[in-house]
Amino acid sequence: MQPLLSNEYPNEPYLDCSPEISSARQIAERANTQGYLFFRGLIPESLLDPIRSFVRLFAVNEGWVLPENGNQAVLKGRSGAKLSGRGWDDPRWIELQRATAQLPAFQELVSARLILDILAVVYGEKAAPAMTNHVWLKLPGSPEHTTRPHRDSFYLPGCPRMWTIWIPLSDTPIELGPLGIVAGSHRTNDWPQKEAMSGIDVPKSVKWATQAVKPGDVVFFGANTIHCAWSNMSPSDVRLSLDIRYEPLATKNSILRPAVTKTADHGI
Repeated sequence: MQPLLSNEYPNEPYLDCSPEISSARQIAERANTQGYLFFRGLIPESLLDPIRSFVRLFAVNEGWVLPENGNQAVLKGRSGAKLSGRGWDDPRWIELQRATAQLPAFQELVSARLILDILAVVYGEKAAPAMTNHVWLKLPGSPEHTTRPHRDSFYLPGCPRMWTIWIPLSDTPIELGPLGIVAGSHRTNDWPQKEAMSGIDVPKSVKWATQAVKPGDVVFFGANTIHCAWSNMSPSDVRLSLDIRYEPLATKNSILRPAVTKTADHGI
């Protein structure tokens, strides 16, 4: 599979909403017009450090990354390390998801008030975290595991109000493959996706929002917003990030929170 490179498209930095964080009206307007929000340094390192430390140790034990002293925001891939299959179906990667989801530090991050308050503005009502969230480990030299352009609503058509937050756990310059966003793409049906694995063939003239990011930076985006993760083109460094999904708390028959829905249906 050919790498997906940001320099093949016109692009611009994310629009930083940090100066507007105290204005609910402006945040809601940005979400509605752009289909995404970006906040630099939103998440304290104290919330991210234990998660990164846990994932780093797991990855070292699996032979994916080299051991390091401390908990630096740079991970070095072990030479020749690969995830099997499509990456997300590697049994070791699946176990990483299960183990991380049970981590108290991860549960604290998912339910952090600063995140829920922003999403409450986006929704106009209270938000709730989903039960299917992901740790992404992008090893160097693996263009076949690139996240191609897509809308999440293609895969989850029953979740049109889902929003995802993407948080880098490692320093992520452009060569490591940060998130790319097509601003405003949630307001159009242009470039429909035809196949699950091929993604959307976005024209080369379309402008993307993307930039280098650091742990604590956050990108929020809606289910209908076209996004991708550029290929990791570093010869040695690993990109480590989190995807956390949310929906309105009052969502009926939720497939993102099945245990909650089941409990509510039985009046427990």
